[in-house]
Amino acid sequence: MEIEDKVRKKFEELLNEGVQLKHRKGRSQVRSEVHRQYCIGWLASAQNIVHLVVTNPVNPYRATVDKVCSTDLGYDVPNSVGEVSVILRSLLQDIDSGLLASIEDQTRASVFDDFLDHAKEYAKDKLKNEAGVIAGVVFEDTLRGICRNTGIEEKDKKLDSLIDKLVKAGTLTQVKAKRARVAAHVRTKATHAQWDEFELEDVNTTINFTEELILKHLEK
Repeated sequence: MEIEDKVRKKFEELLNEGVQLKHRKGRSQVRSEVHRQYCIGWLASAQNIVHLVVTNPVNPYRATVDKVCSTDLGYDVPNSVGEVSVILRSLLQDIDSGLLASIEDQTRASVFDDFLDHAKEYAKDKLKNEAGVIAGVVFEDTLRGICRNTGIEEKDKKLDSLIDKLVKAGTLTQVKAKRARVAAHVRTKATHAQWDEFELEDVNTTINFTEELILKHLEK
């Protein structure tokens, strides 16, 4: 996972400011009301940047920062600045080492699995259209996530083009690319409510293939 330069700059600014705001030489309380207000503002800014980078609300980094920031921000608030500073530094290190991306991918995979379970139930009940819509959405999001992890620019790119790029990168074989194009077809036709343009068999292919992609590329 990579972050934009302006986001990294904000991390560094917060860490530098945190050094000045947190308690010094055993003094855990604020030095003045102005100091307290600066600390509260710093915590709000730090919480915002963590939410921006960590989209999963139950991620330990985000949950811990939320807990610290939700406590009573009285005269001991410099301690909270110190605690969150440590979290920010650790988070930045995990981002640079690629660990956060792995955690986020696993969370995304879990959510996608839940959606696919719904698609399976619809398909089992012969509700082709409903199953096609859900399966198509999950397939596209999965494919685009794989592209991002592979370093392929996916924004505003058509699915067929992304499939070709993944084949060129060696991520998909020609056989898997053929199945991917079936899934892309379902996604496109379901999006435009062209229900007669795909069959229940195509939907099942989309579900099964998407599950394979998630298992191989996201659930690591």
